[in-house]
Amino acid sequence: MTAKLRKHRAALIALALLHFTVFFPLIFMGRVVSPNDVFYAYEPWASHRPASVPGIQNPLMNDPPTAWLPLMHMLKSGAPTFHWDPTIGSGVPGYGSSGSAILSPLIFLPTLLVPLTWVYTAIILLKINVAFWFAYAWLREERLGKTGAAVGAVIIAGAGIYSIRWLWQATNATVFYPALLWVVRRAFNRKRTPVSVIVLLATAYALSGFPSAMAYGIYLAAAYALFLIIRERRFPVISAARIAGGSIVALLISLPFLVPFAQFLQRSGYLALRENAAERFYPLSHWRSFFDPQRLGNPVWKNWIGDPALTSLNNFVDGTIYVGVLALPLAAIALFHRRKRRWFWVAATLFVLLCMFGIPPLAGLVAGLPGFKYTSLARVSLLLPVCVGYLAAAGASLIQRPFRRRWRPAGRGTAMVLAGLLAWDLGVFAGTFHPYLEPKDAVVPTTRVTDFLRAEPHPFRLVGFLTYMWPNGAQLYGIEDVASHFGSEAVYRRLLHRIDATAWSGTSTVIMFNSLQFQFTDPLVSMLGVRYFLEHRPIDIIKWTVFGATKPAVAETGSFVLPPGPVAQRRIAIDDEPFWAIEIPVSVESARGAAPRVDVELVTNGSVVWSRTFHTSDVEALNKVYVPLRTHARAGDDVQLRLWANSMSVRLLKADAPAGETGFYYGRVTIPLVFDRELPEGRIFRNLAEVPRFTAVRRVRKLNDEEFLAATDIDFAEEAVITDDPVFPPPTVAADATVELKSYAPAEQRLVTTASAPMFLASSEKLTPELRIEIDGRPARPIEINTMFAGVVVPAGRHEVTFTRRIARGWWPLSMAGVLLLVAIAVLEITSAWRRRSPDRRKATATAG
Repeated sequence: MTAKLRKHRAALIALALLHFTVFFPLIFMGRVVSPNDVFYAYEPWASHRPASVPGIQNPLMNDPPTAWLPLMHMLKSGAPTFHWDPTIGSGVPGYGSSGSAILSPLIFLPTLLVPLTWVYTAIILLKINVAFWFAYAWLREERLGKTGAAVGAVIIAGAGIYSIRWLWQATNATVFYPALLWVVRRAFNRKRTPVSVIVLLATAYALSGFPSAMAYGIYLAAAYALFLIIRERRFPVISAARIAGGSIVALLISLPFLVPFAQFLQRSGYLALRENAAERFYPLSHWRSFFDPQRLGNPVWKNWIGDPALTSLNNFVDGTIYVGVLALPLAAIALFHRRKRRWFWVAATLFVLLCMFGIPPLAGLVAGLPGFKYTSLARVSLLLPVCVGYLAAAGASLIQRPFRRRWRPAGRGTAMVLAGLLAWDLGVFAGTFHPYLEPKDAVVPTTRVTDFLRAEPHPFRLVGFLTYMWPNGAQLYGIEDVASHFGSEAVYRRLLHRIDATAWSGTSTVIMFNSLQFQFTDPLVSMLGVRYFLEHRPIDIIKWTVFGATKPAVAETGSFVLPPGPVAQRRIAIDDEPFWAIEIPVSVESARGAAPRVDVELVTNGSVVWSRTFHTSDVEALNKVYVPLRTHARAGDDVQLRLWANSMSVRLLKADAPAGETGFYYGRVTIPLVFDRELPEGRIFRNLAEVPRFTAVRRVRKLNDEEFLAATDIDFAEEAVITDDPVFPPPTVAADATVELKSYAPAEQRLVTTASAPMFLASSEKLTPELRIEIDGRPARPIEINTMFAGVVVPAGRHEVTFTRRIARGWWPLSMAGVLLLVAIAVLEITSAWRRRSPDRRKATATAG
């Protein structure tokens, strides 16, 4: 060991032990940190759970795999969703918004540098080391000694409050708490911190994606700076200017990523729902969790009993306040340290405890402050490891002091033992919470359902029922889901509430659907462009919904067997409405050959307008096949239905028919919902009333939001409702207008329209600040329709219309200016440092000579 490394051996030993305990399963068992086994609790992934994953190790760790892994996948795969992500919630700002949290370098770098199966391991590794070394550097600036700094650093890096949140975005900010304090302490130590370093730290902090955690750190650093100004009776003007300048440059760089997050947060309405969130804190009885972190059980051990007194905090993550058994006595010993600065950290610790346990009057005063107002006061515990880390470092330094004059090795050994025990304790706690998988099991599989949906012509949206395709899972496959997790506007939730009153609980960030409550025939479903409904195979709710809405079209008189080869055909008159589809009861009598199947064709005016091959599994799923009619035929039309079997015999129901036709029975489906296919992972049903993403409507009317949500008789294929004030419908709308979608991408869609008169182009693309509409390259004013979607008036003739999305329009030049300033500052600082060192090098060379 070199002399330099020997100086920091306490830190290195503590850090090594922390790594050893956290990554023990990786080192000795080849397992990576991964909560991806959570996917196997939901379809379509549950049907593919490998035998080596007998159960879900930690069901509480749902958000990292289902909400953040899809975003990391999008970044990793280069998906063009930086500006706009259409795959959840009918469209939300893309991962270029800081709200995605993956722009933090603590997430961004691991995502790009390692395979996704290893990304959680890499994130934790990076967070541990960044937090530890910044904490170590800060505590060294506090002159608490190398061993004392090692003790404090291991608490700050590995405290249970942080370790259970390593895979949540809150710790994107907490990791940099010691970095902020390091910069402040260096300023008062008359040391120059490069402005470029300040810019990089401030930018990383700004992109953390968790506003309350960011606010806590800023409050703490500002309070500490004010304390030092009062105590030392001086203000480091130059250092303050450098910090302010660096922060401004970082803000310029970050603005395009912060603006869409702020805008979306405003539209989401979540802040209004969280106005009383600050009133949530721990009961006084919860103090025992400082010493016994498993007293309420552990979700990993499946023995979590919780505590009703915790109310909304009654889960292992929100209920954890553990900072280490040894950390607390060490912090108490710091009270006897002669350093006066300890009183700030004693006061800070007391402040955090009063907030955590809601002790008046301080808790009431703090609850209204920005950064505290919309978050539980219990979450102020995120500051506790920093406060306790400083005090424990001071306590360890005090314990070591008597040995310095008499027997230094004993003093160093004592401190190293303390640091090692803390590291071991905190590492074991973290290791018992995080799940570990074999790398092959950490891969989220594709399924036949997802393959089918990806292969279908886009754009369209889907609805999964009863946890099917858990919200945000669609992001992994580039398919578009109406549901979402951490991504919905207040207006959007109101709209969905009409379709399914249980879709949103009123407080959660998750939107899901219940097929028992879902209004399949609501026109809003079609307006959203929903094409498919996904349901678990054991559940028959949608099946019986279709069966219940199917009426006999002819009288059944018996049954007959259709052998392979002959074509069964009959004419069907569309004389009753509604008539959305034809139901043909059919069952397999026998099958032989390599590919037994039933082929069905729908013919109008002598042309085949629809055809499909039904394989044995398709027929046997419900013993019925469905033929869609809408778009192919209307009331008053006649169609011809043909079907024949290949390599199989099928039984059909018999019914009377005119001479020359095959007398098979059929039913009339009276709702726009039919069974499409059954796959190993679930059933897929189709919405026949799907409205294209872009359509030329024939009618336009004006309603306010309340009137629109109350109207249930709107045919969105023909009509749009303007809810934009003070815009009124155009005097006339072309009846012969057509729309052709030329290209579709997440952030850009190109269309060609033709009309003999001005037309109205309606879409189910959300009208947000990211959207811009151009007609033949010239900007056009978007009009709000259907409460939150975009429409536009297009002149007569043939035109190219473009819908484009770009987050933070107008802010990018400022960001580029900030990047250029950073580069210029870095070049100047490197050049200046090189020049300062050159004379010293020449002097050293001359002396050596």
